[in-house]
Amino acid sequence: MEATGDWSSIEDAMGVAFPDDFKRFIGIYGSGVIGEFLTILNPFSTRPELNLPKQSRRQLDVLLALQDTFGEQIPFKLHPIKGGLLPVGITDNGDVIHWLTSGGAADWTIVVNEARSPDYEHFACCLTQFIEGVIERSIRCRAFPLSIFQALPAFRSL
Repeated sequence: MEATGDWSSIEDAMGVAFPDDFKRFIGIYGSGVIGEFLTILNPFSTRPELNLPKQSRRQLDVLLALQDTFGEQIPFKLHPIKGGLLPVGITDNGDVIHWLTSGGAADWTIVVNEARSPDYEHFACCLTQFIEGVIERSIRCRAFPLSIFQALPAFRSL
């Protein structure tokens, strides 16, 4: 459960300054899964599938391949382009949760790309508000099954 590390070196390597709510979330929880469904990527994880720089690059490469090889239309720019999508989470179904990196880090909002689908859904909130809203069911994401989080979900460290 890697919860701390050198934020400035990660931010320099990725070319962004991360939102404070994300830094607090990682500092408190580290690596783990919420309700056996939603995993937030951790820049300090030694596990490649949980590591934010590695997994976000992998997810962006997939989108670029879909765009370049198959002509899929992606309705957003992709990181490292300013204002582009930057993956920050994944679900057990393969959905990808992105930041929309427009403006300063405090202004970033959430975009969910449904697994194996060209559908994107935008949420005008920060990451922790999105997580809280999904848990409390005040936010309904079309990509997520209706059956998730029927009970208060637990966080399991990975």
